[in-house]
Amino acid sequence: MNQPMIWITAPDLSQGSTVRFSAYGFGWGYRAFSVSYEAVCESLGAADSTEEQIRLAFQLGKRQILRAVLQHESLPYQGQRIALSLEGTSHSMSLEAGQRTTDS
Repeated sequence: MNQPMIWITAPDLSQGSTVRFSAYGFGWGYRAFSVSYEAVCESLGAADSTEEQIRLAFQLGKRQILRAVLQHESLPYQGQRIALSLEGTSHSMSLEAGQRTTDS
């Protein structure tokens, strides 16, 4: 089964405790997501919750974020922001051919 090519937008840190971003792809559409700073620190390795560390961890953890996003691929979507869990998306998992993450 071919996975869609999914792009992830740059993170929005305006909430102070939540990273907000969108994921989109041809034939898949747009979906809005959020990840808590706590999850970014624990799962993506941010040293602390400063904006610099959160942005760095988000950038370096895009493959892990994409795996978490794709877990919602077949679920119905009606425009709501999805609170994303990064548990169970370890760094050792590999991406299928054709999947990409990029900044928009």
